[in-house]
Formats: sequence, C-alpha cells, structure tokens
Amino acid sequence: MDALTLLRDQAANANRILQQVFEPVTPEQASWRAPGSLANTIGATFTHVYFGEDQMVHSATGSPTVFESGGWRERLGFDGDSMWTYSGAFDPKKQLEYANAVTAATSDYLASLSPDALEELIETPRGPQPRVGRLSVYLVVHKFQHQGEIAALLGCQGQKGLPF
Repeated sequence: MDALTLLRDQAANANRILQQVFEPVTPEQASWRAPGSLANTIGATFTHVYFGEDQMVHSATGSPTVFESGGWRERLGFDGDSMWTYSGAFDPKKQLEYANAVTAATSDYLASLSPDALEELIETPRGPQPRVGRLSVYLVVHKFQHQGEIAALLGCQGQKGLPF
C-alpha cells in the first residue's frame, strides 16, 4: 500500500468514526456547557474540525471554501470566526450536511493527487512542510483528537460517547 492510499483510508476512517459519534447528538447536547466549564461545546468542536479541513483543502486548490460557496454561514447561523463564542442553538443535522459537503470536496481533492504530491513542500502557518504532514494532521489526527473530546462531553451529559 502506498502512502496516498493509506492517507485516503485513514482519513475515511477518522471521518466515519467522528460522524458516528456526532450523528445522535441533539441540539441541546450540541450547545451544552457544564456550569463553570471553559470547555468548548460539542457543536463548536464538530464544526471547527470540518471548517479547518475546508479551509486547508481549499487553500491548497485556490478555490472558495465549501463554507463560502455553499452559503453555510447563513445555513448554520454563524460564521467560522464566531463558532467558539456562539451562544445560540446548534443544528446537528445541518452541521452533518456541511461535514458531508466538506468530506466530498476533500475526497475529490485526494483523488486528484499523485503519490509524488505528498512530498511537495507547501507553505503553512508554521513554515514549509511536506503536504503529507499537513493532510495527515487535518484529515486524521485532528478528527480523532476532537472525536475524543466530543465523546467525553457526551459522557459528561450521561450519554454514550463512542459508538463501540
């Protein structure tokens, strides 16, 4: 198995598990915050994952993000800069629709890459890095990190967090 096939498989697995954790979330659970807690809400955390992926993939292609081109600011009722401070109710069904649109765009992007493209140096906020490192962080590590956070927040609400 080559590195690109491995990355595609790992990204699909991370996406599948994150969405399994999030699918049963209600609007109340998505907006819940424990009294005195500084933890982010489930809704903000889930959208953050896909918003970051959307920005990363579309900056690489030079095209508008799914968030921008699909009117998701209006559809979700908040913008990417305010998701951490958003105090309204999240709509998990719409958030999953956005996540699915981002996932489709990411799949198209990964399908367009050659294995050699993974080694190309790209500019990142932390300086030049191989494309594979950036993709691995956003498409695999970042999703698993926040999937655990969402599962823990569900557990704090008396719900099953992980689907297994």
